[in-house]
Amino acid sequence: MNWKAQPITHKKEKRIAVYFEKNADLIARIKQLEGARWSQTLGVWHLPDTEENRIRFKIPSLSHTVPSPEGIENIEKFKQWLRSKRYSDSTINTYSEALKSFLVFYREKALTDITNDDVIVFNNNYILKNNLSASYQHQIINSIKLFFKIIKNTKIDTETLHRPKNAKSLPNVLSKEETFRLIQI
Repeated sequence: MNWKAQPITHKKEKRIAVYFEKNADLIARIKQLEGARWSQTLGVWHLPDTEENRIRFKIPSLSHTVPSPEGIENIEKFKQWLRSKRYSDSTINTYSEALKSFLVFYREKALTDITNDDVIVFNNNYILKNNLSASYQHQIINSIKLFFKIIKNTKIDTETLHRPKNAKSLPNVLSKEETFRLIQI
């Protein structure tokens, strides 16, 4: 039997989509699961995104994708602070998601114990390892600096956090043929 399951957001709800070839037995079995529904628009059966369903369909636990309770609470405080400073919704979302990925990485570590060395480890073991862009790294560093500047009693010295070097790209140069064609026009 060939099947695949993955987390999705359907109609603003966190769900788990289950993909399989049409089979009356499988359809009958999935209908028996609590909260199972068919989506005509997606053409897939889906269930509530719960720990039980994640285990059932061999999807990694939610605990690996969310920060610690302390991290979640502080992200909310950070969002409130950004709103009070009238940052745009887009910036608030970008900074809080960037900060979230950092705090998920250090889920088991208290915020007061995070140091500048931890930021370097994050850069090497998450950003560079996953081949993420320099601009994404800038966003994360900016959000970390701002977050730890307003959250006191931490071991991070925001003034010494470094950003990646800007990529230097060569300018586009026209070939002889392209230059001649421009002149002829």
